[in-house]
Formats: sequence, C-alpha cells, structure tokens
Amino acid sequence: MRIIRTIVAAIALIICGNFAIAQNNSTSQLPADSAFRTGKLENGLTYYIRKAANPAGRAEFFIVHNVGSLQEEDNQRGLAHFLEHMAFNGTKNFPGKKLLNYFGSIGVKFGANINAYTSMERTVYNISAVPVQREVVLDSALLALHDWSHYISCEPAEIEAERGVVREEWRRGDDARTRMNKGIMKFQQTGSRFAERDVIGLPEIINTFSRQTLIDYYHKWYHPGLQAVIVVGDIDPDVIEKKIKARFSSIPKAVNPAKRETYTIPDNKEPIVGYFTDPETKAVSVRVTVKIPNLSAEEMKTRKSVYDEVIRNTFLEMFKVRCQVAQESADSMFRGAVPVFGKLSYASQTFTTTALPYSAKTIFRSLRGLIEEFERVRMYGFSKEEFDQAIVRVKKGAEQNYLRTRKPKNEDYVSAAVDHFTRQYPIVKPEDYYKISSEYIKSLSVENVNEALPVILSDENRVIVFSVPENDKQYLPSKEEIYKMIAEVKSSDLDRFTPVVEKQLTIRKDLKAGSVISERAVTSKELGIKYEKQLDSATEWILSNGARVIWKEEAATKKYVSMRAFRKGGYMLPYDAKQIKIAESFLSMYSVDGFNRLEMQKLGGSKSISVKPSIGYRYSEFSGNYTLKDSLEFWNLLYSYFTAVTADENQIANFKNQLLKTLNTPKGENAIFIDSVSNLRFSSQPMKSKLTKEDVAAINAASLTTMYNNIFAGADGYTFVFSGPIPAAKAKELIVKYIGSIEKGVANTGKVLASREPVKRKGEVSLRYKAKNMLSSKASVSRLYFGEAPYNAQSNMYSKFIAYILRERYMKSIREERGGTYHVGVTNEIMKYPYEHVEFSVEFDTDPALVDELLMVVQQEADNFVKNGPTEKEMKEITLYLQKVYQDRKEETVWPAVIVNNLKGEVSLQETEKEFLPKVKAGDIQKFAKKIFKSGNRMTFVFEPEKR
Repeated sequence: MRIIRTIVAAIALIICGNFAIAQNNSTSQLPADSAFRTGKLENGLTYYIRKAANPAGRAEFFIVHNVGSLQEEDNQRGLAHFLEHMAFNGTKNFPGKKLLNYFGSIGVKFGANINAYTSMERTVYNISAVPVQREVVLDSALLALHDWSHYISCEPAEIEAERGVVREEWRRGDDARTRMNKGIMKFQQTGSRFAERDVIGLPEIINTFSRQTLIDYYHKWYHPGLQAVIVVGDIDPDVIEKKIKARFSSIPKAVNPAKRETYTIPDNKEPIVGYFTDPETKAVSVRVTVKIPNLSAEEMKTRKSVYDEVIRNTFLEMFKVRCQVAQESADSMFRGAVPVFGKLSYASQTFTTTALPYSAKTIFRSLRGLIEEFERVRMYGFSKEEFDQAIVRVKKGAEQNYLRTRKPKNEDYVSAAVDHFTRQYPIVKPEDYYKISSEYIKSLSVENVNEALPVILSDENRVIVFSVPENDKQYLPSKEEIYKMIAEVKSSDLDRFTPVVEKQLTIRKDLKAGSVISERAVTSKELGIKYEKQLDSATEWILSNGARVIWKEEAATKKYVSMRAFRKGGYMLPYDAKQIKIAESFLSMYSVDGFNRLEMQKLGGSKSISVKPSIGYRYSEFSGNYTLKDSLEFWNLLYSYFTAVTADENQIANFKNQLLKTLNTPKGENAIFIDSVSNLRFSSQPMKSKLTKEDVAAINAASLTTMYNNIFAGADGYTFVFSGPIPAAKAKELIVKYIGSIEKGVANTGKVLASREPVKRKGEVSLRYKAKNMLSSKASVSRLYFGEAPYNAQSNMYSKFIAYILRERYMKSIREERGGTYHVGVTNEIMKYPYEHVEFSVEFDTDPALVDELLMVVQQEADNFVKNGPTEKEMKEITLYLQKVYQDRKEETVWPAVIVNNLKGEVSLQETEKEFLPKVKAGDIQKFAKKIFKSGNRMTFVFEPEKR
C-alpha cells in the first residue's frame, strides 16, 4: 500500500481554484514533513533523503528523470521507454548484466526489487528493499543511480537484442481493452501534445533508430538539472548526504540545456464527441468527462488543496447516490453509472461518469440519462438532507484512510518525493493531513458544495466518448443528435431529486437468548493451528442451538472487531447446482431486514459495519467487521442475515434482465476459447451446466429466498470466530443474545454432501484456437504441468523455488536471447481438492510465427531442470531473496481468518514454509520437479488471430 502516495493522490485530484472558500485560513501553507532532507548540487541534481524503518534494515534507492515521452520528437517516438530498458543492459561501472547479477546475489531481484517505468512526463528507476547492513551495498546502490544518470552504455549488441523485447511489449498491449483506453485518452486530450504521444512509441521507429540517435536523446534530456536522487530507509541521513555529494557532483552540468516545455490541453466550448469501435470488444459504454483546471503550484502547497479535496469527496458521495437511484428506478436509462475524479497527466483534472447501457441499442438513451443527472444537479443543486447523509460517509472515509496511512512504508515516502519533484505536490504527514481535512469536514455546508458545481459540472470542456463493438456502430448517434438532445434536456423542466430516506436497522430488544452448553479456554494446541504466531489464549463456547463460537481478545489499540463464520455446505449441498449458482449471483441483491441493495450500501457508507455471506465449493460462509461505536447495529445486522433475508421484486426483474442479456449476446472469440479450454482442461465439471431462458423465467422471490435459507439459515453446525478489543466476558453477553437466539435449524452435517469441484483431465491436452475478425497481432500461449504432491509447506517451498528459477531461465532464453516476448510468467499453485497436487503455469504473448519455436524452448528448459536441477548460484540467490521477504513481512494477523482456515484444513502454507527454507537442497528440488514434469500431465493452449 502506497500511503503517502494516497495523500498526494488526494491532493493531485483537487479541483480548480475557483471553489469558493468560507474558511479564512485557506491560504496558509500546509505543514511539510520536516524529516525529509532535500538539497541541490552545483550541477543541478536534486536529492531527497529520509530516515524510515518500515521495513527495518532496508532502504529504497530511486533516480527520477523529469523527462518522458512528451519530450520526444516525431522521429524519436518510444526512445524514452527504450532507454529505460537499456538501463538494465549495461552501464559504465556495471557492464552487461553485472548490475542485475550483483544485486541478485544479495537477494535484490530484478522485477520484484529492481525496476523502472516511463510515463508521458517522467521516467523513474528504482532499486528497492536493499539490505543496508553493509556499507559496500549502499555504495553500490548509489553507484547504480549514478550510472543511470549519465552513463548508460547503450551497446550496439544490447540495442539490437532489446528491439525485439520492446516490439513484443508493444504486441502485448495490442488488445481491445488497451486500444479502447488509449482511444478514450486521445479524445480527452484532443488538440494537445499528449494526444500525439504514446509511451511505447511506434514500431517503425523502434525497429530502425540508430545508436547515436538514442545517445543524443539521452544526453539532451537526461542531465542533473532534470534529475532527483531519492534515498529512504533505515539509513543515516548524514552519511547518505555525504555519499550523494561525493558520488554525483562529478556528473557534468548540462551546457545550454534544452528547455523542458510544460504542455496544456486546450479548452473546448462544444462537447468533443468520440466514437470507439473494435471488432474484438464486447464492452458497451458511454462516458462524459469534464476537464477541470488545476490549482496553481502555489495553491497546491496551501490548505486550499485540502479544502478542495473535501469538496470533491462530498460532491462525489452525493452524486453516486443519485446515479444509484437512477439505476434502480423502474424506467432506468442505464444498468449502472460510475462517477470518478481523475487527471490527464499534469495538464488537467477530470470528472468522469461512465454509464453502462442495457445494450448498444440503448446507448444514446443512456447518455441522455447521464446528461439529465448532470443538469438536475446544475438546476437545483444538492439538498441539505443529501449533504447531511453524505458528510457522515465522508467523515468515515477520512477516518478509515487515516487508519490505513498512519504507518507509512519506506516506499510511500519515496512516492511522495517523486511527486514533489515532478509535480510540486506538497509532502504532508498523514496525521497533519487528517487533522486539516477533519476541520474542513466539520465546518463544511451544502452551500459550499453547490458553489463548486459550475466548475465540476461545467457545460464547457466536456468530452463524450462512446465505446461499442464494431458490429453495433449503427446505434451510435451523430454529433448533431447529441447536441440537440443536450439542448432539449437543458430547456426541459426536470423533476427535483427526492433524497433517499436513510432507514435504521431494527434494534431488537426482546430476543430470546440462548444458553451456553460448554465453555473452555483454547490455544493453538487445542485448535490444531499451524501458524508462525501462537494463539496464546482464546475462549470457546458451544451454544444451545449448536453454534460454536471462538473469541480472541485483542489489544485495546485495535479499532475494530473482525468475524468469520463457516459450516459445511456451499455447493456440496444436495440441491441443484444451477440453483445454488443463481442464488450466489443474487447474493448482493437480497433485501436484509427490509433494506434493499441501495439502502444497504448507504448503511455501509455511514456505519462502520459489514456482514457478507459467500458460497464456496465446500462451505457456506460469512465475514464481517465493526467498530465499537457501531456494535449494536452490527449484531442486529448479523442476526438479520440469518432470520430476515428476502428477495426484492425490483432486484429480481433487473437480475433476470441481465441474465437474459447475457444469454442473448453472441459470445466473442475470447469467450469461445475460454469455454473450449475449460471443456478440455477438466474431465469432470459438476458446476458446468448452462443456464437457459427457461431457468431465468422460473426465477422468483420464493425460489430465491428458499435457496438462501437452504444454504445459510439455522445456527447448527456453524463456527463463528471473532477477534477484537472486547473481553470475552463482555462479548459472551452479545453472543448468547444474538447468535444464541438464532433458530437451530437443520445442520448440513447430517445431509449427503458431494464434491462438485472440477477434476483436471490427465495426460496430454492441447488446443490451438484461430480467432476470427481480430485486429490483435499477438498469440497468447499457456503451458500447464501438474502432478500429485502432498499439500504441505515443503511441497509449496519446492514449487516456489522451481517457479522462480524457471521464470529467470525463460526470461533469458525467450526474452533476451530470442526477443520472443516481453514477459514470461511462471506461477506455482498447490491444491488440496479434489486431490492433492501441484500445478505450474507458463504464460506469455508472442508473434504467432514464433509459437512453435518458443514452446520447444519451454519444454527444453523444463527437461533441463529435471536432468540437471538448479545451480548453486540460483539456490543462493532465491534463498537470500526469500529470507529478505520473510524478514520484511509484517502483515497484521487477522486471527479469525487464520483460525477458520486452519479449522477448515486450508492452512496458509506460506505462513509455515519459512521453517523449511534452511533445509531446502538442490537435489530435493530436482526430484520434486521430476515428479511433476514427468507425470505425463501437460496442457498447451494457444489463442491467436486467424491469418488474414
């Protein structure tokens, strides 16, 4: 989680400086994080240093170049990104792969810890999670940043090898979703430099540029005046500052440097209308974006930026409710609408609402629905009632955000420094930001928000973009039709919005409490828990209705109570699997205690409570949490999920419409391929039965309610596990009253339960699917190997080593040596059901012409591993890396999840595997690999475009 980044992102999304401000201290400066040490060398290089120890014993080393694809000329398209690749292929002091090899030898892996990214505006290289106990490591990390600043070698052979890699990275993004996102962005950036640039560049330039062209570009833009070095971690700032000055001062200052232009996106009076169609997409949407001016750099540093953020959040809460109400109405113009604030690089902020039509035929009607909601707000503003409901949710959101961000990680501080250098965003401590935002939340009024509406919902600077499949483009309206419709809506007499009345949960005072049959103290030993931490004490009760409850008291500093509950059931219950699937799809639409879906969402927004049912292959489950101030509401809600769940007729109608739409929509090539793979991959699929129109017609309130109760109702057989800052004696009163009063029901343990998990087909399986009408030029390849292995930490550790090693080998043989792909993913998965086994998956995108050759390489590497096993170097590097991962892992223990997983026999193996790490031997890994790769179970699936 990037915590400081969260705060900076909030500041980044501030809407314009035209918001009226009632507070007279809005121009005062935000308090800066004084723990940051900053400076600038004589050659112009900026540096940021901060001591932090989360995790301890580690440090982050970054170099930021205030340069991106915007600086490229037409004949340089893609060079900034290509140069990023070259940074890992040889520098002055780390020729060839020595940089990656050195850091790999100390457990700092390429990809996971060493990486980079290029954007329109900046390029950032990093070496992360570096162990700082030895001074030579500090010096080496700074030397790498030094070389990236000015001494990337760009050797001819490396350039030629990397051309293929970058070509394949371009090919990897050649799909409908990426094309759509890029197309939408270009419409939003119409008339600007942003619309003319793309980070990945153009294939014809990547294939042909000369080495000198790349070096000239490098030295024109990548100089100290546009660079910053950032070091954050468990370091001595005095020592690091001296080292930076000594190491980087010798880099020459740029002479007559080129001016770095700041680009803008032009305003527009009439809406810009864009149409995106694609033969591969099945997505249908229309979005309206309003471009909103940024605050000035000086305003960003003031409290006004926080005030605007509060305005933005409050507006968004109210507008989201309006979209939800419109969506749920009987004559809804869209099946969903999602409003968000965003940004177009550094040039502009945006407010975008995306509507999802019922079909391409109704896309123009959906746009009208959005425009009506925009104009309704512009005409009448928001009401005080809406504001009073929303501000509660805004306050809750601010509190939750602070709880998440109050303990920043080292990387979070780095993100703040990156944005400070490249965008001049202030670096504010989480506690300071929370304090200031809380002050504004407390004093805000609905009038303050309404004063901002002319900016947020301006009828200028709008961009409307439609997205439909190529075959549905006949349903797209013309620009003239759109302009006419907007004028009609503006001149019409729209009804005022009627605020949704916030319902209150039924607080039950007359429940007939159950009784405790038995009580005992339990620990890890009694519960059979295998976990890196010991459960020192908890209390277990068996209630008169058959429920079992375990309570783990936590420290008073814990702010909430967590819950998990389960019993045998789910898809193993002796009901029609299709009907269980229907009920699972409908889960979020059930009414609970008379609350429909929208009312339940609003309840969750204003109260810090959550209860969520779920259906698994073997269990019926609940999860939830609450803060102490909302305790009463939580317990009543939990009780209601067992006693007061019904199916709402309006929700059923919408649900059936969506199912019919899915059934009536022809499947795309990708969906056909996925279905085909599923049929080939599994010899048994009890859950595979397809839904028919007759099944949909038969859905009704009675059948849905009955199925819910069949799956979840009754306390008998459930195990509830809680943890939180409440003593067991006090919790007992709540448990006996609310869980104890649930009717016993009929425990599922007495029913005939049958596994419905799919069973993998053994032997050799393959499919090479030729997709029709595809624009994409890539083949997507998936090779699977699987075999029986014990479900334990040892197997998990062995398979993890194999996956890490094969990934590195494939990256070398397929990516670097052949330029055949951008990335090879190798994953390992260990499964307990329906039988214990391990699976390895090798996946990559490539040129269709290279598929056969690269599949041979995949097999050759697997065969070589079985024959020769891992090398000593590979064993050492992965062991060091995993040791570092285990040392740095400081995730909060959520005891209900740990206890429930253990009781279900689904032990989290990664929590117990580290004890095996010192015992892992190359020979044992080789034997394990032979067992899997020589099992005879191999699957190959290829999805590629039909030759045109």
